[in-house]
Amino acid sequence: MISIDSIITPGDSRAYLITNADGKNWLLPAAGLSIGLELYQPSGIKGKLLKQLLPLLHRIPGIMTVIHASSMRVALRSDIVEAAEKAFGIKDIEFSIFGGTPSVHQKITIQFTHGHRILGYCKLSDSDDIRRLFVHERDLLARLSAAGIDGIPRCLLCETLSGGMHIFIQSTVKTPKSYSPHHWTPLHESFLQQLSVLTRVRQQFESTDLHTSLSALKDNMYRLPARTREIIATRLDKIILEKTSTEVEYSAYHADFTPWNMTIEDNRLFVFDWEYGRLSYPPMLDRYHFFIQQALHVTNLKPDKIHRLMSSMPWYTTEDYTIYLLDIISRFTLRENGELSQSFLSMLEVWTDLLERVR
Repeated sequence: MISIDSIITPGDSRAYLITNADGKNWLLPAAGLSIGLELYQPSGIKGKLLKQLLPLLHRIPGIMTVIHASSMRVALRSDIVEAAEKAFGIKDIEFSIFGGTPSVHQKITIQFTHGHRILGYCKLSDSDDIRRLFVHERDLLARLSAAGIDGIPRCLLCETLSGGMHIFIQSTVKTPKSYSPHHWTPLHESFLQQLSVLTRVRQQFESTDLHTSLSALKDNMYRLPARTREIIATRLDKIILEKTSTEVEYSAYHADFTPWNMTIEDNRLFVFDWEYGRLSYPPMLDRYHFFIQQALHVTNLKPDKIHRLMSSMPWYTTEDYTIYLLDIISRFTLRENGELSQSFLSMLEVWTDLLERVR
């Protein structure tokens, strides 16, 4: 598994290694700490205070010990630096690193900066599965751009470095003034409307990405707990039966449309991390993901309150809600590669509970 240690070497730049209660790690430059902290996107009050105050307080003796941070002198691996210089066409690049969210698809994210300017972001992994995701994201971004979608990154580099390190570098519009609200705004609605209209195609259900996902869930249901199988079975069969041999409109689906995968700059929404995106799903399905993820991870709602929230939305339909839940169960089941982690089982319990409440 890739780690921060595997991409740094001893060097001259002083940096802080910070670890939170969830085991996530950040390596942030002591010089230019304010711009380096733009990589850190907390949702809780403590994290937001840390981001705001650390640049002012980090030189006070004992402060870094209090927040469980260690100081070190490091450099980024030379092959990664060379790849970034090629992608951005600039020398003297600074960096900050996020070690990734612990999961089977864990990857490292690097923010590259030059002075007070954020140049772009880099994702790194030594996994062939994630390499395929990088290639998929590169190709999807190209198709979305060709369709006229605004507010998405450009892939600047997608290749494999020496030693089997896979790298994906993308552009950004982000500045220190950018922000990402944890609530829905007209900009979110407008972006999804644009995505829906500009990528909409009329297709036979059997040729869609949605059909591929639901069929994969049907084939892999035996991996899931008995209660989940029981709740999924009739709902999955009903959706497939009703959709089979029908031709309706489908459009692109980001599939991870959350506050932490977007930013607002100059009153425009910029959406990144399209690695799970697909081209043929029900239009506007990303609304469900945004609200459910916000409810789970920001407002910490229980399934009964999440269901009440979702069913109160003016755009809510039982069919789209069911499709969303079946699809996310399918995607994460396949991600587990047959070994169901405790974190997956915990989320599966929530999705199963929500699915059971759909009437």
